[in-house]
Amino acid sequence: MTSLFNKNLSKIQTSKIRQFDTYCNRFDDVIKLTLGQPLFPTPAPVKEKAVEALHRNITTYTPNRGAQVTQETILRYCKQHFGFDYDLEEIIVGVGTTEVLAASLCSILNEGDEVIIPAPAYSGYEPLVLLNRCTAKTVDTAPDGFQLTVENLKKHITSKTKCVILTDPSNPTGASLSRKNRDELAAFLATTGIFVIADEVYNRILYTNDHKSFGAYPELRKQLIVVNSFSKSHSMTGWRLGWVLAGKDVINEIAKVHQYYVTAASTIGQYALQAVLDPQTEKELAHMVASYRANMEYACCELTQAGFDCKPPQGAFYLYLSTANFGVDGDAFARRLVQETNVAIIPGDAFGDAYKNYVRISYCIDKPTLTEALRRIAGFVAKL
Repeated sequence: MTSLFNKNLSKIQTSKIRQFDTYCNRFDDVIKLTLGQPLFPTPAPVKEKAVEALHRNITTYTPNRGAQVTQETILRYCKQHFGFDYDLEEIIVGVGTTEVLAASLCSILNEGDEVIIPAPAYSGYEPLVLLNRCTAKTVDTAPDGFQLTVENLKKHITSKTKCVILTDPSNPTGASLSRKNRDELAAFLATTGIFVIADEVYNRILYTNDHKSFGAYPELRKQLIVVNSFSKSHSMTGWRLGWVLAGKDVINEIAKVHQYYVTAASTIGQYALQAVLDPQTEKELAHMVASYRANMEYACCELTQAGFDCKPPQGAFYLYLSTANFGVDGDAFARRLVQETNVAIIPGDAFGDAYKNYVRISYCIDKPTLTEALRRIAGFVAKL
């Protein structure tokens, strides 16, 4: 029977994140610190624009690359918050970051190419590489505090390297590149000619002033592909809206794949995105980030007292913690934790096979629930 299917599917499996999250559903009244699902509702101005679209019957197709008003809104948003300019001919509005990432990889990869992925990494990258009959080469960043350095990157570049994927801030670690590392990476990569895919979906959820988008490095422009969305920053995970920016020659090829994958993103959602520039939207976003920061600081304090080596991350809403101090690997830790305390977290090897002694905790939940979850975790580790 397996001979009927694409042979590359045998190389991948469903996300370990989703697998473990589903496993936890068998337990009653579980406190879930598993998925990157923000606590807050989508900002009110965005929701109101979506309702307006429905009442005005704005429900027909948009152009494949997105409605012009949506493209213009996103470009103004990028200029305002990230300090770089792209033209209307250099943007595609897609169905979430995952879709535009998949379309981007499909457009640049040929069989046998290599893609470098700093690890630990979001579990969705490697399967997309494998489906294109290419090889994913991971670069372990743990020894450098989850920072990718030029020296480490150079060791993994070969004549087959086509692309490097840079996620900043990182899922699962929350680490954001230091300005020194980012500047050095940009300068070095500009000399290589290999494609750089910058996944910046968490770059509005930051606890540092040291961040700079890779889109703001002119020397990278010809080889750079920037993917982003409002899913995490604006609590719009279910809206499935993202975008990709690239030079005209590159974006024209991505557009071919995007067109046949999805035709176009949701018209209603695109219309609603006009409200991301609304001052009320920004006010609600600031409140969200302040809440995540408070949760992060509280969780780091509590988990440190419980015996974890917990260093505050620079962004996103995750903590990536070693379980080595407790003499148990991450999978066993997470399974026992949910079985014995009804608190669910994610085993660290969901983000790379080399990280079996880690777990990921998502803290984008309300403070009382987080407090109770941390109390249970502390009690659990005290018995190990």
